[in-house]
Amino acid sequence: MKICFFSDIHGNGYAFDAFLKEMERCKPDKIIFGGDFAGYYYDADRIISKMRELRFTCVLGNHDKILLELLDGERKAEPLIERYGSSYERLACNIQKENEQFLRQLPLFYEMEADGVKLGFFHGSPRDYQNDRIYPDTEITDSAELALFEKYDYVFSGHTHHKLVKQFGKTILINPGSAGQQRDGKGTSYVLFDTGLRVWEICAFPYDVESLEQDVDRLEGEHEDRKKRLKEVLRRQAAIDIE
Repeated sequence: MKICFFSDIHGNGYAFDAFLKEMERCKPDKIIFGGDFAGYYYDADRIISKMRELRFTCVLGNHDKILLELLDGERKAEPLIERYGSSYERLACNIQKENEQFLRQLPLFYEMEADGVKLGFFHGSPRDYQNDRIYPDTEITDSAELALFEKYDYVFSGHTHHKLVKQFGKTILINPGSAGQQRDGKGTSYVLFDTGLRVWEICAFPYDVESLEQDVDRLEGEHEDRKKRLKEVLRRQAAIDIE
C-alpha cells in the first residue's frame, strides 16, 4: 500500500493546488493530512472543502484548534492578527458551516495497520498529539514516553515544518516538513511510504510563491512588519523555528 502523508498547509492554496497535481502523478492509495489547515495564509476554507471532497484522512492541528477557540470566543482576534496576519480573522468570518463542523469532529491522531506494519499519524507526536516538536537533537529517555512511540513501527509527524527521519527505540519517526510553509530551506514537501516494502521518500515540490506573496501584499495592507514576516518564511534558507 502506498501512503502519502503531508502536513501544515496553512491556507496556502497555491501550494495545495501544486500538491494535488503531485498526487495525480504519483497516485497513492491513501492520503493523510497531519493538520494545520489554518493560520498565516488565506485559502483554508477552499482547502478544507477540497480535502472533504477527496475524502482525505485528516487530524486536527494546533492552528486548527486556535481557529475553533477564536470561533468559540475563547481567543481574541487582535493577538492572532499581530502574530499571524489577517488570515484567522478572514477565515473566522467566512468559513463554511460544513467546514467548521468538519474541523470540530476531527481526531487528534490516526492509526492504521497495513502489510503487518503499525502506523501512527500525528500533528505533534504520541506524547503530545498537537504540540510536541521533534528535532534532530530530541532524545527520549523516559521509558513511559518511549513506550508511546514504540506502540507503532512508524510514526508520522508534522508541526515543526522541518524534514526529519529519526529513530526512537524500535520506532522510526518521519516528518515530511510542511506542504504550505517550508522553514528548513528545502522546499514544500510530502512523504510517500510503501507499507509492503517499508521504504519512504520525502518529496519536495515547487509552487507559485510569487502569487502568494502578492496576496500577502494586497491583504495585509499597510502592515509592513506582518508582510515581511509572512513572506520571509516562504523562502527561508536557515532552519529557524517560529510557531
